[in-house]
Order: sequence, then structure tokens, then C-alpha cells
Amino acid sequence: MRAHSFLPSLVLVFAALTPSAYAQIACMDLADEPHHQLLYSNADVRVLLLELPRLASTEPHCHSHAFFYVVPGEGRSSMTPDGQATFSHDWHGGETRFMYAPVQHVVRNEGINPYREVVIEILHRVDYKPLDGAYDADELTGEPGSLKPTWSISTTRGPLAAARTQLAPGADYTPQGAGQVLIAITDLDLKRDREGLPAQKIDLQAQEVLVLTGGTLRLSNTGAHPARFITVEF
Repeated sequence: MRAHSFLPSLVLVFAALTPSAYAQIACMDLADEPHHQLLYSNADVRVLLLELPRLASTEPHCHSHAFFYVVPGEGRSSMTPDGQATFSHDWHGGETRFMYAPVQHVVRNEGINPYREVVIEILHRVDYKPLDGAYDADELTGEPGSLKPTWSISTTRGPLAAARTQLAPGADYTPQGAGQVLIAITDLDLKRDREGLPAQKIDLQAQEVLVLTGGTLRLSNTGAHPARFITVEF
């Protein structure tokens, strides 16, 4: 059962902040926070991995831009915005969220297992849209589960396109975009094909992340079991 989500309570704070107000928030950038690892950056995005041991907390930090994030495994975390009450959430693995604007906050792992969060920060302005939907809900909904062996559901947020995909053994998926963040929900045994280049084998354990660059590609499940993953295209 889910605990109280912290996201709805933050939406009014985010909507009220103007770009000039963002600039006045003086706190640690998430790339400087010790539990965040910068995996990739270019002129458009930054990709970071947050890892917290059991009962560990981050330092107070801020996001400087809108961001999309994925919690690839089950767990329980809490967020404490500066000057506000703490809100907690139970994650079921593979959930996604999108946040428009920064507030100074602390994230704590309330579970017994290590907590991971993959953050894709958009380095361009993303206009706030109050009709985009509930902020306490997964961005990727409507999956068919076991009814279909291969499926994919997608959404877009600003310049990002995200998809949750399941591939039956031997099935293919072709994401778009110049680059993709590949996040494993199950163990993955994939082959990456790009025109004119040798095939690349991709082996990832559940909750691992890999940034792929170099343009359009095809991912094939070469394993013996269904492969489930999330891609965020930029």
C-alpha cells in the first residue's frame, strides 16, 4: 500500500515559483550532492544516479531545471522540502515522475534495501502546464501486463520521450532520438543494432542504467526470458 505521496503538496510551490525565484534559491546543486553520480551531460540534459544505503539521507540540494526521474526498484523513500513536513512514498519498481521546478529538499531511504533513482534533468526551459495530470501518479500507465508478451507505452514531457517496454525473447524495439537512457527493470540480455556498425551486446542487471548515444538503434531481446526496461529519449 502506498503511503502519503509528497508530490501533490509540492505542486503549488512549483507553480508559484517564477524563473527569477528559481535563481534566488541558493543551495547545493544535485551534481555536487555526495550521493548523486553524474553519468552523462550535454547541452540538453544531465543524467544522474542517486544511490542511498538503508536509512541514509542526502544533503539538502536543489535541481536547477525541470527533471524526469525513474525509481527502478521496490523501496520506500521520503522527501523533506525545506521548511515543510516530510512526505513518504512506497515505490513498486519502474515508477516514473516529472517535476517542473526545484525546491531545496532532502531525500531519505526509508527501506531495508538500497534506494536508486535515475534523474534526467532538462537543461532548457519547460513551461508549466497545470493540465498535465496528477503529480502523484506514474507518468507511464496502462501497461497490458501478461496479456501481451511484447508491448510498449510512452509519454512525452518537454523535449523528452519516455517509454516502458517489455520484449519477449527474440522481439525488437526501436527507440528514437539522438540519445537514450536505458534503465533495466529486469535483468537484460539485449543486442543493439545500428546501421553500418557492428552489433553491440548489452547485459544489465535489474536497476542498472546505461546511456546510449549515436542516433537511432534497434534493441533485441537475446535472452530466454521477457526483458522489461524504461528508455528516456533526448
